[in-house]
Amino acid sequence: MDLNLLKLLPVLADEKSVTKAAERLFMSQSAFSHALNRVREQLDDPLFIRTSQGMEPTPRARQLIPVIRESLGRLERGMSGSRLFDPATSARTFYLGAVDYFEFLGLPRLVSRFKREAPNIRLSVDILAEKIQHEGVESGQLDVFVGIDSLQYVPHYFNKRVWLQDRFVAITARHRKDLPAQLTLKQFLAEPQIHLPAVSSGADLIERWLSAMHLSRTLATVVQSYAVGGRVVAASGYLMCVPYLIAQELVEMLPLRILELPDGAPDMTLSILSHSLYDHQSDIRWLIEQISQSVA
Repeated sequence: MDLNLLKLLPVLADEKSVTKAAERLFMSQSAFSHALNRVREQLDDPLFIRTSQGMEPTPRARQLIPVIRESLGRLERGMSGSRLFDPATSARTFYLGAVDYFEFLGLPRLVSRFKREAPNIRLSVDILAEKIQHEGVESGQLDVFVGIDSLQYVPHYFNKRVWLQDRFVAITARHRKDLPAQLTLKQFLAEPQIHLPAVSSGADLIERWLSAMHLSRTLATVVQSYAVGGRVVAASGYLMCVPYLIAQELVEMLPLRILELPDGAPDMTLSILSHSLYDHQSDIRWLIEQISQSVA
């Protein structure tokens, strides 16, 4: 198998057109078709079938394409590690693991920075279990991930850089005028609440805070995103504990108000985690810098 031929498959999957895929790879259409036929013969599979939606991959091709993308990405990182990274001209894809906080607050700002400074670079974000994130970064499948301190185990061979610090507040529907600007502990515990787990394992700073005092709250609903949680709060009038910077965004989007939590409520720190094997590379250093500055 000529490994150079494998790069045709993900490009054709993106473009769905032999003509466009050939142009992207600076090949003639006939040369691309000839190369594709060679791969088909060697793998004994048609790989792509012409449909009304363009060239669609067969099940065999769908299995191969993620493996090829990952392998080519790792080869690219290995070959380019000693070269100066130029974000203005690079067309690589960064793979980032993150908690929901980053996806909601940091990702829109980061993509805006990419649009200005690195228009050809793509960003793929996965919200994954912490263990998978560590393994993904170590194996090179993920470039970095953004996690919450004290809720995640960080191996000693990872480098950690603080991304930002935030404090928890409560949001409720704007029409809830019966609640004061700052809740007492009794008022806080008496209100049914919407809950978004901080990490996929279920660990949560608010729950730890209450558990340390041998207290618990009533969780009316568990949601999977801040945006959905905000909408449920606006409709129900329940409380939801969220970081302050997230709350600021939500009150601009929905009819909500911010309430201060009782004294002693926890703060949160989010950090950028990268593996010592890779973060000396200029492209990874650039990515970390962009993430760091996305909330500046």
